[in-house]
Amino acid sequence: MNELTTAVDCGLIFEYNGYYMPAYKPEYVAEREAGAVRARLLMKEAYKSAAIIANFPFVSSVCISGSLSKGYAAEKSDIDLFIITEKNRLWICRTLLHLYKKMTFLQGKEHSFCMNYFIDESRMCIDEQNIFTATELATLIPAYNEEKHRELLQANKGWLVNVLPNMAWNTDIVTTSVIKKGWRKLAEPILNLLLPKYLNIALMHITNTLWRAKWKRKKYPMQDYDLAMKTRWYVSKNHPLNYQKKVLGDYTKVGTASNIAAAL
Repeated sequence: MNELTTAVDCGLIFEYNGYYMPAYKPEYVAEREAGAVRARLLMKEAYKSAAIIANFPFVSSVCISGSLSKGYAAEKSDIDLFIITEKNRLWICRTLLHLYKKMTFLQGKEHSFCMNYFIDESRMCIDEQNIFTATELATLIPAYNEEKHRELLQANKGWLVNVLPNMAWNTDIVTTSVIKKGWRKLAEPILNLLLPKYLNIALMHITNTLWRAKWKRKKYPMQDYDLAMKTRWYVSKNHPLNYQKKVLGDYTKVGTASNIAAAL
């Protein structure tokens, strides 16, 4: 709290009724509280979405992410989901899930399935090790297979404790009952006969080629592409708004101003 008090005293941030904000706008507090109510109502739908995704082939874990995992939802908020896949199956899993998402457009449910981050369970240490990604990991809410979520935290704990040292990074082993059922139980053995390692990489290259062409047509700044739409065999990100770049830029500005104020 000392740092927050210092930041308020220096005029770097503002406080109102126990809330802190970059500009003194009390109306932000009313919106934040309304967003918290919306988030509580939306969580039930988020768990339903996670349960559907869990029935798809090669899904190891599903976590709720984005603003919803931080207890806030805008009036038309998406349900952002972080998905861990089985080894060397990420792009098969992702392709099947996004084909399903195309079908949800017919029901107007596409905002309930914003699957914008996939990671392979064999390489769960995040490449971008900064305050933004640490916050995202700290606020993930496991909705399917909590044990795999704990493994994710354990894989990143070495750098997380340095970025957010006051966070209780609970990585104790838990036992989660994971039963493969439905069409997943039938589909996985069939897909495993189709040279899955090669199919996985082929789908990655096809997706990357289509994405690059799409975003070039839309005049997207391609110097930001590799971070915002990261495409590797072990990770798939689809963050065209690139909040990470914006948040880290603002964080650096506040940090610089705080250092200047402390030196005066």
